[in-house]
Amino acid sequence: METLQWTLLVGLLAMVVYVLWARLRASYARGVAPQVKVDWEGEAVVVTEASLDVQVRVVQADDISVSLVDAQGTVVHLHEGPLEAGVHAWSVSRPEEGQWMAKLTSEGHRSERRIQL
Repeated sequence: METLQWTLLVGLLAMVVYVLWARLRASYARGVAPQVKVDWEGEAVVVTEASLDVQVRVVQADDISVSLVDAQGTVVHLHEGPLEAGVHAWSVSRPEEGQWMAKLTSEGHRSERRIQL
């Protein structure tokens, strides 16, 4: 019985070492993840009685797209194109009630925020 326990323990340790080695090798083969050049600022989307305010922080100038999409697929484009570094904000009149999603895309990065109005 003791031999079986030692065999299982050595097998488990060998498996852990192999998995860690394989993941380390894979991370070097793929390279480093792309740097996030743009992301949401603060609360990202602030809902008021009259408007919807969207804020984005740009770390490095890049082409970005910011839009609002409702459950039926209606798209409201807030910005599409290059932006300089800094904090940028857009304000639109409050859309109709329902489920909305704010989408932010740039090269190598995509982010979404769900909004219930």
